[in-house]
Amino acid sequence: MRVVAWAVVAVALLSPSSGRADDTIRCRNGRLVNVGMTTAEVSGRCGEPQSRTVEDIPVRARLPSGNVVQTGTTRGERWIYERGQGQFDAQLTFEDDKLVRIDFLTEP
Repeated sequence: MRVVAWAVVAVALLSPSSGRADDTIRCRNGRLVNVGMTTAEVSGRCGEPQSRTVEDIPVRARLPSGNVVQTGTTRGERWIYERGQGQFDAQLTFEDDKLVRIDFLTEP
């Protein structure tokens, strides 16, 4: 019985759900964009985003003593693409010029 219960939990955790990140999207013009592409590659395939947010994100490291220190910053960008009628808008998250995450927005 325990094996079945663990199998059910594992399937539930690994199953796709709404709001989950994706690895690939199709732009409004039909071209594909994948995680790992640069900002230049994405804008070359999809054009300019509907909106763009840029922020500096602190990078922290834990010392052997247990203390946490800031070791630098990384540049984070969030781009929103409107993908057309009947499709959710996409939010693309970049860190240091690389696409690291694609999410579909279920609300405006």
